[in-house]
Amino acid sequence: MSKINYLLALDGGGTKITAHIIHLNSDTTYVAHGGEASLSNNFQTALNNIEAMIYNLLEQSNAKLDEVIAVMGVAGGGSKELSERLTAALELGCDIKFAQLHIYSDAISSLYGANEGKPVAMVALGTGAVGARLTEDGNTHLIGGWGFMADDFGGGAHLGLSAVQALLNDIDCFGAPNSKVTKQIANLIGCQRAQLSTWLHTAKAIDYARFTYLIFELQDDCEVAHTLLKNHARQVEYLIKKTRANSELPVMLTGGLADVTIALLNQQMQQLITPRLGDSLRGATLLAHQHLQNDYIG
Repeated sequence: MSKINYLLALDGGGTKITAHIIHLNSDTTYVAHGGEASLSNNFQTALNNIEAMIYNLLEQSNAKLDEVIAVMGVAGGGSKELSERLTAALELGCDIKFAQLHIYSDAISSLYGANEGKPVAMVALGTGAVGARLTEDGNTHLIGGWGFMADDFGGGAHLGLSAVQALLNDIDCFGAPNSKVTKQIANLIGCQRAQLSTWLHTAKAIDYARFTYLIFELQDDCEVAHTLLKNHARQVEYLIKKTRANSELPVMLTGGLADVTIALLNQQMQQLITPRLGDSLRGATLLAHQHLQNDYIG
């Protein structure tokens, strides 16, 4: 077996991938970015994008697969079935077989990254939303994050869904969009029943999440957008309470919606939040180093 000379860490969420490969002796780092990578939302698209990231990094670094340890924090990676399917698809379908490959939920990689591997209550707000605790004894516990169809309240996809629902309500009540935010969404997906039905039939979580920027942009000029964000904030507050439970753990928010959401939370909740130290990619990197040291992570 070849000596491990490279560490590849990958953070794959519902809207984007960030990845890097590090040459362990020189600490030289090569970075790549790509599209969505949620195994539970669209497995084939996620696989294609992850494959592209891997080959991009291998080409940049001139690393060989059998000298690379890879850790991936991927949306849906907490499912044993999906993580095994990804491993098999990479090895058999893409001819990618690392010296070691470890796949985690992006919630776990975010958890390790948020407080540099120290105990923390972490809430990740991206396309979806999930909480996780890392305790003093090294145990991890996931809260929420059951997927767009059943949960993920506080994430961008559900925020976008609430805006689309507001548009549908306008169509039912007024025959046309009736607020600034619903008018802008109608410009993107239509306002006739046939247009909307077609869009709704094919829309995925990422499609709803793309409306979040409009809602935040209009929060001071549109009462509907303001109300949607108030509801979003209450959902995040509830997820924080569930995640922290009865512990005294520091609370850290991570993910693309973290910084813009903090200001919406009530004062008591804001006082609990400590600035995060790292992100999911940092967590995947820390986990890879632990695997190198221990060959196992509990």
